Formats: sequence, structure tokens, C-alpha cells
Amino acid sequence: MENQKPLSFADIISSSVANLRSGSLITLSDVFLALFASLVCAAIISYTYKKSYQGVLYQKSFNLSLILITLITTAVIMVISGNLVLSLGMVGALSIIRFRSAVKDPIDIVFMFWAVSIGIANGVAAFKVSFVSTIVIALLIMIIKKMPLSSKSFILIIKGDPKNEEKLFKTLSDHTSQYYLKSKSINNNQLEIIFEINVVDQNKLTNSISRLSGVSDVNILSSSSNVLDN
Repeated sequence: MENQKPLSFADIISSSVANLRSGSLITLSDVFLALFASLVCAAIISYTYKKSYQGVLYQKSFNLSLILITLITTAVIMVISGNLVLSLGMVGALSIIRFRSAVKDPIDIVFMFWAVSIGIANGVAAFKVSFVSTIVIALLIMIIKKMPLSSKSFILIIKGDPKNEEKLFKTLSDHTSQYYLKSKSINNNQLEIIFEINVVDQNKLTNSISRLSGVSDVNILSSSSNVLDN
């Protein structure tokens, strides 16, 4: 009886990929390989989310959920791959699930879909797709985050003398690319006016308005907490 040649690391990887894609004879090494690949990709997704987050209340639980979603999706795909009956049963089971938690930021949906997609790719041993797409998407998000926008959207609140309203509109025209009147009220000869504006340099605008005679108060607020708007 001839001695069998010991399997190399490359042979083990190739065998695991074949088993995962066929959905049959999945061994423990196959499971660990797929979950490890998902864990690495999920770590990149988690890091990207933390670094690109621009909101007020950062939720560590959501970031942890991204890692778990990736791993769980990989496990589910390994179970149903190559089995049509299980695939149809899983679709039916998932169709009755209703998620009640509200998504505060639209970019969070992108990260969740990203995690699910990577989990699916690793579940069928499409490791090249998962790793390349993870790195490309992460770099793209970080690059877009650092790209300066031509203008930013703000809410401008001004209080002052109603007699200087014409000068106020002229100042807005000179320092903003676009503005929209949202609210205007006069109480006890005190004007309060609210604009939605697009401006490049908000400090220059507020300084110019505050120097107008009759202006008693100037407030400017960001109108968005989206990661791509800051």
C-alpha cells in the first residue's frame, strides 16, 4: 500500500472551497475557514463604520451587529447551499420576520446590506469577491467622507429689527449659493426669520449678518447628520 502524500495548506483550502460551493460533505475545517474569512471582512466593515460615523450618538451595539450579521449570514448560507428544499424553507421562515427598530441614518442600511452580502459570498466560498469588494467599498467610503463638498446645507435663524429685512436678503444673496425662506414671524416689533441655506463658509456669512445694524441674534444649525453630508 502506497503512502499518501500529506495535504498541503493550499490543498486544504481548495478542498474546503469545493465543499462549500457544492453544499455537501462540509467539514469542520470548511466551516472555520468560511467563518474566519467573514470575521476578517466584518472587522474591516466595523472599522470603516466607526471611522466614517459622523452622527451624535455612536452605537457600539450596531457596530457589533454588523459583525454578527456577517457571521450568521455565512452560517445560514452554508446550511442551505446545495439544498433546494432547505433554501425554500429558509425563504419562507425569513419572510415572516418583521424588524421594528427604526434606522436613524440611511447609511446604516448600506452597512447592513454590505455585511449580508459579504456573509453570502463567504458562505459559498467566493473569497475573492468578498475580500476585494470589502476593501474597495471601505476605501470608497473613506475617500468620499474626506472629499470636500462645494456647499453645505444649514438652518439659519436670525432675530432683529424688521426695517433691515432688505439688507438681510442682500447679504444672503452675496454669501450663499442658494437660500430658501422657511419661516418668518414678527412679535413686539422683533423679527424672527428662518432660512435653509447652502453655503461654503458659514463663519463668513454669520459675521456679515451680525454686523448689520438691528440684528440681535444669529444662529446657524446643521440640517443633516448624514456621513456624506459632513
